[in-house]
Amino acid sequence: MSGLPNGTLFPILERLRQAGWVERYWEQDDIAEAEGRPRRRFYRITPKGADLAPLALAEAAAAAPVGSASRFGRPGMAGGAR
Repeated sequence: MSGLPNGTLFPILERLRQAGWVERYWEQDDIAEAEGRPRRRFYRITPKGADLAPLALAEAAAAAPVGSASRFGRPGMAGGAR
């Protein structure tokens, strides 16, 4: 679980995909079938995203009010590290 409200994560991923920062792909059929469930859609960061994300995070942290930088937290931690 991401800890984000419903309807938040996929619009963010779609905007990142349209910007060329991430790409999406489907899980292999045989894996999903073996586990008896629908295929999952996966996302991975592109080389462009890997280059630009650290710069964007640094800019966002610099623009944030003093004392609120912790909300950016570690990558992969929804809402920042606590």
